[in-house]
Amino acid sequence: MGWDQDFKASAEGIVDTVRAVVQGLTNNYRRVRYLASVARSRWFTDPEDTFEQISLSRAWDYESELERQRHRRVLEEVACLRGTANWGNALELGCHDGVFTLDLASRCTHVMACDISSDACARARLRCSALSQVEVARLNVEIDTFHGKYDLIFAMDILNYIYGRDRMLGLCSKISAALERDGLLVITECRLAHYIQDGWFRSWVPAGGDIIVDLFASQPALRLVHREFHPDAGQDVGPHYMAHVIAMYEKNEEGGTIGR
Repeated sequence: MGWDQDFKASAEGIVDTVRAVVQGLTNNYRRVRYLASVARSRWFTDPEDTFEQISLSRAWDYESELERQRHRRVLEEVACLRGTANWGNALELGCHDGVFTLDLASRCTHVMACDISSDACARARLRCSALSQVEVARLNVEIDTFHGKYDLIFAMDILNYIYGRDRMLGLCSKISAALERDGLLVITECRLAHYIQDGWFRSWVPAGGDIIVDLFASQPALRLVHREFHPDAGQDVGPHYMAHVIAMYEKNEEGGTIGR
């Protein structure tokens, strides 16, 4: 009986080891594929064409119940931090078809809604056509200038498409400079799979909501004031909704410039 138990324990140990090795190899393969996609997107793909095709294909549905739940949580938390009175001037980076823009319009003096896709801008413009306080413009967040100063800036579901620490910090600096002294920055971003977020390359290619939120929080010009998951458990809901991190930052006037 003792020999049988020893053999069974040894066999189980071998199986566990094989599983761990296979899982490790699988994750490394996935990381290589992800890095290849990053390289292709950064150096060999036109982002304007990419997002134009995404918009034309109607690949993203921001009117789904889970998306609307996330939007409501963002609005509720901003109200906790800023009150229910008018929030002033807002810049929305990545407005897509204007679903969230409508929510902001009823709470802000003016909303500058921007997207890299001309099709998305046209749809947002049509959705908000009756609202004089909404302005829609095509904008590439990496290369175009942000004009003016804003009380709130929303960067929702765009930062995972900024490839490389240098570009991410460059955008962080532009956003911080566009915030008023007491301005609020709101980020929501997909968490992505653990093998991407835990990859050895995360210092050079920040990816996933957790890593991106931490990177922004580490910058002296911003102070993290709120962080949560959506859904609360921080887990994906089926194949069509990835868990998000919701984060909010106040501008830190004493913090100085963005670090490297």
